[in-house]
Amino acid sequence: MSNPMPKGRRAPMMGMKSGAKKGTFKRLLKMLFSEYKVQLIVVAICIILSTLAATTSNLFLNNFIVEIEKGIKNGWDSALPNIIKIIAVMGCIYLLGVVAAFFHARIMAVVTQGFLNKTRKAMFGKMEKLPIKYFDTHPHGDIMSYYTNDIDTIRQLVSQAMPALIQSALTIIILVAYMLYLSVWMTLIVFGAVALMMVVVKFVGGNSAKFFVRQQKALGKTEGFIEEM
Repeated sequence: MSNPMPKGRRAPMMGMKSGAKKGTFKRLLKMLFSEYKVQLIVVAICIILSTLAATTSNLFLNNFIVEIEKGIKNGWDSALPNIIKIIAVMGCIYLLGVVAAFFHARIMAVVTQGFLNKTRKAMFGKMEKLPIKYFDTHPHGDIMSYYTNDIDTIRQLVSQAMPALIQSALTIIILVAYMLYLSVWMTLIVFGAVALMMVVVKFVGGNSAKFFVRQQKALGKTEGFIEEM
């Protein structure tokens, strides 16, 4: 006798308003920091250093161009020492950024895989305490999807989304400060264009979110059907 199909699969843990309980993201961060507090602090420092290296190099590039113009107009004897100095400073900054990015990627790989392993073990421990009725009323593929698709969503959040969010925020702050330093009016024009882009992205993203929910539900049903065959 085949198992009765559930009315519907719950949405993945992250990014689904209908399935995720309030405070899920906060609990996830609490679990992450309780296990890898030191590593995450080092990662945050590496992200800050790599972001500063990527953004502040533009300031030295501007000075580099100015010194070249001086060398063309007034001769290279006075401009060459400054050019060499700027090149050396830029090289050190880029090297610092590369080293910081390497350690950031290396540490996050260890943190992500370790956290996912512990999360799967915790989920399995909780699932062992569930009554038999739960497994009789849920397809095996749907249950397996918790350990594959939903855990993969957490992996993307921890290893990609969170570091990218911090890096993007720092980049925006540094660039806005530099833009205001150069020209206030040009900065206001850029802000207007960004506001227009945000409206478009919100419209497109809001309409595409429901299709992502449907995709995850269909994926769970498909895996359940395949597992039951």
